[in-house]
Amino acid sequence: MKVIHLTDIHLTRTRDQKMFNVNPYDNFDFVCQEISRIKKITEIELIIVSGDITHDGDIEAYRYFLDKMESLEKPYFAILGNHDLKENFDIVLAEEKREYIVNSKEYNHNNWHFLSVDTVVVGEDYGAISANNLAELERKIIEKSHFDLAIFMHHHAMPVGTPLVDSSQLNNGEALLALCEKHKVKFIGSGHAHNARIWHHHDMTVSVAPAVVFQWLPGIDTVEISQGFGFNIIDFSSDVSITSCIY
Repeated sequence: MKVIHLTDIHLTRTRDQKMFNVNPYDNFDFVCQEISRIKKITEIELIIVSGDITHDGDIEAYRYFLDKMESLEKPYFAILGNHDLKENFDIVLAEEKREYIVNSKEYNHNNWHFLSVDTVVVGEDYGAISANNLAELERKIIEKSHFDLAIFMHHHAMPVGTPLVDSSQLNNGEALLALCEKHKVKFIGSGHAHNARIWHHHDMTVSVAPAVVFQWLPGIDTVEISQGFGFNIIDFSSDVSITSCIY
């Protein structure tokens, strides 16, 4: 089965508002067009969005996001990031029934089960998984242990080598990795870093998807972007394989 992993869309308050001369809406529209094209030539089972849907939590931006996602006519779930505002996202979710969103943020298909975990610390850029959330995640992992397991979240658990974003990664990433190794989780996917990376960590694949809005220059500790944006297509077959689509 194939899953599309989007992250860090950063939709701004208004359509004409840019970030570093990049229009987030134009990039998101283009990515949605690409997904529509791709799903005509290969079967896409699920779309996962791993946070920073908006830049400042604006209600109209969430409406735009959900309308575009519904237009893709594929199941999807949306994890929130440190730039998102849960109360505003929930307001928009409650406005109308949407056909394709998976509100549980869990999904299973054949031998794979997909879980999400909240890494947001309100008011902070860095991430953390609370003790309660970590315990609940372990409970779900044990409950679904007869599946191959994939976990998605916003903050990256391992440094990507870019100090600008590694300073705000998941601050208890080692605890998460240890938990996943213990229970033989197959895959961890995240965003936040605006740098694409893939690791093979013991028997687990750990992936950070490219951002939809823009990438930071690799290795920098100051604010400077590179050209390009994109998303991942992940093939969850016997051997996980990842295609990074960069535009």
